[in-house]
Amino acid sequence: MAMHASAGQLTHAEIRRVWPRDGHIRILGTVLVDGVPDEAPVDNPWTLRLTSRERPEVPLPTGVKRLKDRLVRTVSRTSPPTRRRLHFPAVSNGADFEAVVAVRDVAVWDALPREHWDVDVIAVRNGKRLVRRVGGHLDDMPGKKQIVKYPEQYHAGVAVLPYFTDGDDLSIRCARRDNGNGGAA
Repeated sequence: MAMHASAGQLTHAEIRRVWPRDGHIRILGTVLVDGVPDEAPVDNPWTLRLTSRERPEVPLPTGVKRLKDRLVRTVSRTSPPTRRRLHFPAVSNGADFEAVVAVRDVAVWDALPREHWDVDVIAVRNGKRLVRRVGGHLDDMPGKKQIVKYPEQYHAGVAVLPYFTDGDDLSIRCARRDNGNGGAA
């Protein structure tokens, strides 16, 4: 691997492959520390975390609020708003990981007109939380945002598209494509 990453980008989750197809986004990568695969064991398995840039943080409800919400949902069949962070299991083998995001899980029922989800892998080691941004920094291709284009997938009138940011990190963009009849335009 050729290296063009800055010192701050040497500790991250380096992408090996992104496969968006068949209603899923499959992400394969390697967790790195200082540019070297992080083989140290973790207390719990790595998890892929998506964080919305646009959604406000939903506070954890109190016991009374949970009871009231359960009663309201029973009566009105409404759903609570989608949380700002979504988590997906990652299968790991040492520093290597694989995670699959179902398009239906990010094309949420209360989707915003346009929403961006940043992608991290998280775990705990010796009681300390580890967060590694997922991106492509150690190849010979800077500026992936202008070079790499993935296909859009659709679910419930929402287009879902993985993409690289200006800093070569991976994110997922969702955009409403409703045509007024509940389908994608």
